[in-house]
Amino acid sequence: MTEWRVLIVEDDPVVAGVHRRVVSAFPALTVVGIADSAESAAAELRRTKPHLVLLDLGLPGVDGLTLLRSARGRGIEVEVIAITAQSTASVVRAAAQLGILDYLVKPFAVDRLRQALASFLNRVAATGGDELCQRDIDEFRATTGATNWVPKDLTPERLDLVRGLLRTVTQGVTAEQAAQSLGVSRVTAWRYLEYLVTVEEAWVDHVGDRPGRPRKVYVARTLIG
Repeated sequence: MTEWRVLIVEDDPVVAGVHRRVVSAFPALTVVGIADSAESAAAELRRTKPHLVLLDLGLPGVDGLTLLRSARGRGIEVEVIAITAQSTASVVRAAAQLGILDYLVKPFAVDRLRQALASFLNRVAATGGDELCQRDIDEFRATTGATNWVPKDLTPERLDLVRGLLRTVTQGVTAEQAAQSLGVSRVTAWRYLEYLVTVEEAWVDHVGDRPGRPRKVYVARTLIG
């Protein structure tokens, strides 16, 4: 059985201990180090060469996003599960652009971390060979992180309604139009639409058909091209 090395980057020793116990419960996963800062994490990345990093984005001093950008800049292609108390669209989008596997918002249930670790194992299992068939590729895409999580203040049920609306409106929809259709506030509709943009299920276009700032029109990616 292949063993996959896991590095835990977390400045709270109690939380790091919980993560270690959860990871260690998976026979295929081995914790190879725990780092409490970006500096020590960079050293552990070089020393242990992990396959997966559980990365706290809210590290003291140099934050986790900066660490991840630096790692990507050096060509380190390690898988990353981001862990943070932040759920703002800008942070989520930045993490997604850096190729994270999953994004966990504190506080989260232990089962949510188990789910993320299982997704990692499914992903590496699907891409274990040199040549992939279509089924392998489909399974790989199904476990590529961003689509596997929903921020705690968004509900999967309402998210599905927003997805359905986007699929039926071929010319796209604004946050105001989505709000009217779904019976929610404009801000609520905007947050769901921005989430779908973040996970690359939707595209946003800026339409300047009236004075003032251009409108943001959201289109399902399945309708583009």
